[in-house]
Amino acid sequence: MTSQIKETITIAHKIQLAPNNKAITYFRKAFGCARFAYNWGLSKWKENYDKGLKKNVLEIKKEFNALKKDQFPFVYDVSKYVVQQPFINLDLAVKKYFRDLKSKKSSYPQYKKKSSSKDSFYIGGNVVTITDKRYIKIPKLGKVKMLEELRFSGKIKGITVSKKNDKYYVSIQMEITKEEYEKTHRVNKNKVMVGIDLGIKALATLSCGLQIENLKPLEKLYRKLIVRQRQLDKKQHAKTKQDVINGVCLSKNYIKHSLKLARIHEKISNIRSDYSNKLTTVLVNNFSYIGLEDLSVVDMLKSSQYSRSISDVSLSNIKRKILYKATYQGKEVSLVDRFYPSSKTCSKCGKVKQNLTILDRTFFCNDCGYSIDRDLNASINILNALKRKLGEVLPKETPVDLTALLNDFEINHIATSKVEAGIQHKLG
Repeated sequence: MTSQIKETITIAHKIQLAPNNKAITYFRKAFGCARFAYNWGLSKWKENYDKGLKKNVLEIKKEFNALKKDQFPFVYDVSKYVVQQPFINLDLAVKKYFRDLKSKKSSYPQYKKKSSSKDSFYIGGNVVTITDKRYIKIPKLGKVKMLEELRFSGKIKGITVSKKNDKYYVSIQMEITKEEYEKTHRVNKNKVMVGIDLGIKALATLSCGLQIENLKPLEKLYRKLIVRQRQLDKKQHAKTKQDVINGVCLSKNYIKHSLKLARIHEKISNIRSDYSNKLTTVLVNNFSYIGLEDLSVVDMLKSSQYSRSISDVSLSNIKRKILYKATYQGKEVSLVDRFYPSSKTCSKCGKVKQNLTILDRTFFCNDCGYSIDRDLNASINILNALKRKLGEVLPKETPVDLTALLNDFEINHIATSKVEAGIQHKLG
């Protein structure tokens, strides 16, 4: 990673839309056309692949363009980009399939179903304009109102319109300058390093002794989620194809309650996303060098006892956000090997303790007699691994740095506590 921010940065701003009936009709057509183009291309690719014909997806795209005027005239009701981007996505899926075959993984491209696939479509930035920062102009549709202003000024590279439950969103990908980025993002250039241990009990433990509280939104709303699910199961709906043949269809009550259930899932997702965004932004703003464990969340989810708690924390999402935000600000993130025994290694003498269980919250070293909180011990070991990798001695965080860090946490309503020798002290 570079030590300075790039001259231009590609960033996305996701905004909720307030479409009228005309816009909603256009969006539904566009979702259907995008899904149809992807499935048509996948059928052709499978047909050629089974016959042993080596035709790439871009050649299949040319076949579609030659046929669409006579056989699929409905695609002309929407922008040309709507049926172009699915072939690019299919090409990426096919390349991933062959790439995964080398590592003996199965990722065969699947058809997009109307009932389960995410509704979205892409339009190139050269045909999209923003007016008064509150309206977006889409080809063959016109202006659609956005519920908030676009915060950045720069070149629009493309937009993705998507639907979640009964709400519509637009994600605007923009190329902005370094100065434009710094208008809305505080860039701290101090050379302070930190080791971070991510977990379930505490969302994050910093090597400076601070622990970040885990909100656990799924756990808090789980009872309400179960009640809504039971109510939904009692409504009349077709569960199999045979039910459809027998005349069983979706009732209005089923649609109404499915929307209620979806809104609870959306609330959980929004709480988790908001909290992780605030946390990762504060961490990247205040530290120039960050050490993290390269956790295998997929393997962790195999544990039947802790799978729900691990998915509620969303560890991989936090790691991903730290990585891309650090790239924007020119900060360095070091991933410690997932097999490194950070929790079992004594941060004082370096001896590895073999009989540490997941229930042991305090680490006690039998060799030197050192006692420390388990997660704090792991974060210090991650910090030591980061120092060894950098190969240079950097100054420790000062009281001024810690005060600024605590102020950022307080402003963003992130609860913290101080950890020493396995005892937590609430701050503030």
